[in-house]
Amino acid sequence: MKTKTVLITGTRQVEVKEFDMPEPGYGEAMVKIHTCNICTTDWQLWTGARAGRAKLPTAQGHEMAGEIVALGPGVPADLQIGDHVAFGHEGCGQCYYCKIGKEARCQNRIGRLTLDGQSGSFGMSQYLTVKASRLYKMNPDLPYEEAGYLEPLATAIHGCRRLRIEPGEDLLVIGAGNLGLVNAQVARAFGARVLVSEIQDERVKLAQELGFDTVNPAKEDIVEFTKKWAGEKGMDSVILAVGATKANEQALQVIGLTGKVLFFAAGYPAPELKVDSNTIHYREWELIGTMSAAPEDFMLSAKFLNTGVVKVGKLISYRVPIDEAQRAFELAATPGNYRVALKMW
Repeated sequence: MKTKTVLITGTRQVEVKEFDMPEPGYGEAMVKIHTCNICTTDWQLWTGARAGRAKLPTAQGHEMAGEIVALGPGVPADLQIGDHVAFGHEGCGQCYYCKIGKEARCQNRIGRLTLDGQSGSFGMSQYLTVKASRLYKMNPDLPYEEAGYLEPLATAIHGCRRLRIEPGEDLLVIGAGNLGLVNAQVARAFGARVLVSEIQDERVKLAQELGFDTVNPAKEDIVEFTKKWAGEKGMDSVILAVGATKANEQALQVIGLTGKVLFFAAGYPAPELKVDSNTIHYREWELIGTMSAAPEDFMLSAKFLNTGVVKVGKLISYRVPIDEAQRAFELAATPGNYRVALKMW
């Protein structure tokens, strides 16, 4: 099957090329991809901010959704031609981390292809053949660009699980960007009382529209505000949805004794963390890292999207056709924008 695919070929350069996508073999499915959302990783590779994280040219894309158009033998009966699906990750099943149930840290993750000498995930393609076990059925009433949130939402679920959110705890999300508002909704679904911190007025407004209390640390003292909001004890947990030194400082200023901080977002250049080990010791703080997601996270992500527990419709800023991929990446890298959906057809 001939397929158009978007490649990142250099700094601030993309090209659309044609490849031959193989027909599905045993246990595989071919998906006609309708949209692929441009992730932060994708556009930061394009700008050069994450130079060295992938060899260029590269076929990026992992936030895609579409419909099954062909099935190989050995595919489970619950997947049928015409089903709307989104894509998850899959571990190798053989490495140390897979064997101890931590597939999110798989060292040999399945999902990269090599076609005509070009390697990558090939998510920004019109067609993609993958192992059927990577596919999650999505509500056909859900727009494809919203179904494409399966992967980022799964990473937020994975992080909130690592944070061990307790019902009723006071939790602060720093940053009302795309994944900040996704994290906030997941934390709320897990039972937390959620406050969102953001300095851009439009993003503050959107957080409020989604039902969250907000604080703007550029206009208000965040320490005093959180003490009024959560009591003198401070915040029980903080999710850092911004990779910035200032955000790290704010998190450590507002958490109380036995508090937990989840480092969800990466920053380039790497943010600093100014804390001594004695402070962590005496205050019994937990500093937790998170990345990627496991199959159980993808399953819950599909359920949250399909049932409307997490709503992402307002987080799509633009929908751009594949032949205008250069403009799509320019929009994705523009400060203030949320997700840009690359439409394959």
